[in-house]
This record gives sequence, C-alpha cells and structure tokens, in this order.
Amino acid sequence: MDSCATDVLCTLTTCLFLRPIPPPVFPPARPPVCAAPEEEVEGAVQIFVDAFREDMGMAAFSGGSARVQRDIFRRTLHACLARGEVYLALADGAPRGVAAALAPGADWAFYEQEDFMRELSAYLEEWYSYHYVPTYEELYRNAFVAGPRARRDAWNLKYLAVAPALQRRGLGRALVAAVCKQADAGAKNITADVKSPHLVQWFRKSGFAHRAVKNFAAKDSAGFPLWCMVREPAGETAHQL
Repeated sequence: MDSCATDVLCTLTTCLFLRPIPPPVFPPARPPVCAAPEEEVEGAVQIFVDAFREDMGMAAFSGGSARVQRDIFRRTLHACLARGEVYLALADGAPRGVAAALAPGADWAFYEQEDFMRELSAYLEEWYSYHYVPTYEELYRNAFVAGPRARRDAWNLKYLAVAPALQRRGLGRALVAAVCKQADAGAKNITADVKSPHLVQWFRKSGFAHRAVKNFAAKDSAGFPLWCMVREPAGETAHQL
C-alpha cells in the first residue's frame, strides 16, 4: 500500500476489525450496528458527495438533485451497516475514505424501496423502472452463468470513495483490501460496478477482472457505461458463476 497519512482503518460501528498502520491500536468498542451515530453516517455521506461530484452515473441516478443523491448514499450506508460492512479510512484522525459493501445473501438496492421511488420525478421513476433496472440485470446475465444470483452470492461493493484531497495516497486500496479480507475469510467472490476505463484498470490491480459492460442512457446527462467486475477469493479458484 502507498504511504499516506492514514492512522487506522476501522468499521463504522465496531471495534477494529483490521490491522491498523503501522502498530496495532485498538479503539474502544463502539455501539452495535443498529445504533451507528448519525453524525458519523452523515460524515460518510459527505465523503461520497465530494468524491462523486463529477460522476455522470450519480448525476443520472439522482436526476441532478443534491437531495436525492444524499438520500441514495444515506440509504446505502444504512443498508450496508445492517447487512454487510462499512469501513472508514482515517487520516489525521478524521474519516477521509469510505467503503460500503453488502454481505453474501443480502442483495439490496435503493431503487427497490417504495418510499424512495415515491419521492422521484415521473421521469426518474420511469427511467429506473424501464431503463436502468432491466439493463442492469442484463449486465449481470451477460457477466455470469448464474446471472444476478452471482451478485447475491458474493460480497457486493456498493460504493467506494476517498476525499478528493487525499486520493492517490493509498486509502482506496486499503479500503478495498479490507473488503477483500472479509471475502477471503469466507471464500466468497466480490462484485463491483465500475463507471470508467481508468477505474477498471485500478480495480484490476486489486485482483478484479472485467466480466461485462453495458451503456446506460440518461435524459439530463451524457449517460454512462457500467463495467461488472469480480474478484475471486485469494488462493482459490471460485466455483463457476
């Protein structure tokens, strides 16, 4: 991992799961998953907002609405806290990076929540229902023999972000390594959806392989491609998906 100002890697809601850098430091136990401090969740939301500010996919997902964008990140964080893991990268004592992942068997999407869909414009609701969802499921059918079930059977990295001022200093790789450690412990694959060729190459350096790509249209933005990537457990050949 690149040298950086990272003090420690931790989960959002529990005591240290990972090996901190460099000497072991064990922070006090934190509240259980269901009681994550809301100010910490909002801090993680802000990291996502800052990191995804120019992201064309997020512009399409939110219809250009800052409120909808924050709602997407907030819902995803709470879902991963309840059904997976949320890791923070701390630099200079403050959270500067976030990785949110769903555990195997916990397939979940913010656009499947009725209260989320009710708050959308008519156009955005139609875009999700008739364009994004069917195209996204086709992406996974093209990527795996098992189709979308492969995503449900794996760790699913929903979002990864590092504060822009601290990018290219190793925090992102440390966060991905945390998810990989969890997946390897259970001999599970990791799936990730990636929106640029640069990030495809970045994930390949962490052991991911590209399986399929689809293009998504959007009314008020240029649209975006989405690559489906997968990482098999270290030291093993995963079963055919």
